Amino acid sequence: MLSNFNIEHILTFPFKETEDRKNFLIGTLVYFASFIIPILPLILVMGYIARIMRQVFNGKAARMPAWDDWETMLKDGLYLFGVRFVYMLPLFALMVPSFLGFSFLSLWLESNRGMSEEVAMLIFPLMGLFMLVFIPLSLVFSLILPAAESHTIAHNDFVAGFRIREWWPIFRANWGGFVLAYLISMVASFVLMFIVQIAMITIVLICVLPLIMPAISMYISLVMYAAFAQAYKDGKEQAAAAGK
Repeated sequence: MLSNFNIEHILTFPFKETEDRKNFLIGTLVYFASFIIPILPLILVMGYIARIMRQVFNGKAARMPAWDDWETMLKDGLYLFGVRFVYMLPLFALMVPSFLGFSFLSLWLESNRGMSEEVAMLIFPLMGLFMLVFIPLSLVFSLILPAAESHTIAHNDFVAGFRIREWWPIFRANWGGFVLAYLISMVASFVLMFIVQIAMITIVLICVLPLIMPAISMYISLVMYAAFAQAYKDGKEQAAAAGK
């Protein structure tokens, strides 16, 4: 199930060659631009990542292609952004009312200090219940959503991401691969965030933190989608073999 995962390559391909490092730096700058220009730079980054996903779908090792064909990157980025946004709407629908409700309860607690114990007895169980529902749902979405995104990019069709009957057998055939891909991205994120915490307590590094964070975000995105693309490719092959 997991034999096709080259974890070492997935973690290091953005820096393998001089050209890879140059294109990674360009991606970091595009990511940095998202601090100034909303959404559009992130969509371009997602479109760039879609090109790497197609390399994996075609049986090639992930590498950092040149930043060109911006029109195609914009289209692919919109596909990925749109699929993720639509699938995340149920979580947003759960999160936003809950956040507003907790905020109003907190304000009420502040303005009615005499009722603090009663309000605390109400708000803390509600927060716990919310976390019990929200965290498992977030984990499930984190595992299955990349299958829908990969299906969209593999078919170059926005609607393909919503044809669940097509991509669900792929996910089911290689669910272990998708779990491994998720773990790879989480471990990479944890290690890099630990580095950021160290940087925040040093005078020199904290000054360049605004440049470090886009690089970290770019790297995590590359690793995550390259890993999920491999899981999708393997799952598609396994599903096809099982159907014969």
